[in-house]
Amino acid sequence: MGIERIPILIEITVIVLAIVGGIEYFKFSTRMNYDWFHCTAQITQVPGTEIVKATAIGGPSCDARGQLKTITKKLTRKYDPNHQSYVFCLKEDDKEGVIGYVANTTDEALLTQNYCSNVIHW
Repeated sequence: MGIERIPILIEITVIVLAIVGGIEYFKFSTRMNYDWFHCTAQITQVPGTEIVKATAIGGPSCDARGQLKTITKKLTRKYDPNHQSYVFCLKEDDKEGVIGYVANTTDEALLTQNYCSNVIHW
């Protein structure tokens, strides 16, 4: 009775290994194309100022909501309001999508004049 089950055991083992291989291949391919599947935040310094500009790029899943979430998450992790107070604003642009700006409180006037009309003290 045990010898009759060996082909079934081999068949089940091959099926399980194929499923595990498919999952690992999917994980590898999504890691290689991470920017296409997710929004990735990019932080750049505005030339000549202390203002930091944050944008998010990505594939089709990186819509306005995804950009807003990615930028907010990146800025809240990078800048700690317990160490120093910051001024923060978000703006939606037709070309670049959602853009976030962060500045020290000393650069608040420059930020409100040139980039955003309403800011959040953080």
